[in-house]
Amino acid sequence: MKNFLLLTLVTIALTAMVAPPKDKTANKLLKEVSKKYKDYKSLKSDFTVLTEAADPKSPKKTDKGNLQTKGNNFRLSFGGQEIFCNGKFIWTYTKETNECTKDKYNPNSSNGINPAKIFTVWEKGFLFADEGTYKKGAVEVAKIKLTPTDKKKPYFLMNLEVDKVAKTVMSLKVSFKAGNKQTYSITSQTPNASIADSVFEFKAASYPGVEVIDLTN
Repeated sequence: MKNFLLLTLVTIALTAMVAPPKDKTANKLLKEVSKKYKDYKSLKSDFTVLTEAADPKSPKKTDKGNLQTKGNNFRLSFGGQEIFCNGKFIWTYTKETNECTKDKYNPNSSNGINPAKIFTVWEKGFLFADEGTYKKGAVEVAKIKLTPTDKKKPYFLMNLEVDKVAKTVMSLKVSFKAGNKQTYSITSQTPNASIADSVFEFKAASYPGVEVIDLTN
């Protein structure tokens, strides 16, 4: 599943139509969550992705990943790939082939979407519906249903869970029209972490024998 997470986040984050929310309660909470994440100077986050195929007989698969962000810079490690972006260039390293592709970073293109958008994905192109709360240990979890306004999207529903007190994202379940589902669960979050700028740049010396394909020329 090369580029699995990034492509999924790109598909989600590129929803372009702006629609007014129908649920004031959900809208208020999501605005508070968005503000909190936008106020962070940096963020380190660990997550898991549970993939469920359309065929219920197919085994479920869980993968782990890590995301680091700082302004427009990000680094994503997931599914045998590492993606680095320093705001100017973006590198995609694939462990299986020991290859790295370098390209110019364009935040307005599909390849330029910052995967941290998962924390504010609801801001454009969705209708909101408050589905109540439940207790997960000592945490009060708010459930919000997100429906895309663009019916041409490959997914038809997202189920978001938010820590109602901390105003942080806990999980996002994406239901696709093809019948498959993907659940992104945030296992840890460290806001305003000290992250050196060099973390967001690919260093060939750290990957012996790597072939770098430079598309910037």
